[in-house]
Amino acid sequence: KTYVRNCIQPKNGGKACEGDASKTENCGEQECPVTWKQCDNPVPVVREVKIPWNPDSETITVTTDSVAGSEERVYVWFYDKDGDRAGAVGINFSTQIQYYMGYCTYSWTPFPVTLPTETQKTWTFTYNYTDKRVVYYCNGVQVLNVVLSSACTRWSTNSDNRDYWERKPTQIQFYSGDTASDSYCISSNTGAI
Repeated sequence: KTYVRNCIQPKNGGKACEGDASKTENCGEQECPVTWKQCDNPVPVVREVKIPWNPDSETITVTTDSVAGSEERVYVWFYDKDGDRAGAVGINFSTQIQYYMGYCTYSWTPFPVTLPTETQKTWTFTYNYTDKRVVYYCNGVQVLNVVLSSACTRWSTNSDNRDYWERKPTQIQFYSGDTASDSYCISSNTGAI
């Protein structure tokens, strides 16, 4: 990025500007904090079973071979230590592939970027509970990065769901309506996705 300052000719004995009229800094050159890696040991998805997960140190990776227009869906629900829902991520293979975040997006929403074109897709989800940030990756490409607003936790009229994203997740579950997830793995989030 370049900063340019506009110096005005001094008046009434004022001093002239000193230094450079512009300054250029390189940006976006730092190493990306996360890089993509393939799941080492994916296991077949079993639905309606709670699986231990620590969002502070682990990512969820799901493989699919669904295609746009198949209407298949990925549903991964988050639960807290008491078994209450604590978030959800989803993908809908509609004509245009869409995402969903339980009790945050009101409907399926198109991804803001063009997704990789391969049929076999590896989806990785990260959730920073402290920052309330959800990030979706598809085949190693970041396709969604959202900081959840307070609206995500307060719009529900159902008191059981009102604090949905405020709860700290400790486990995940593939919902019975998940028709797209083929295999998954939970891996250490040590900067590699």
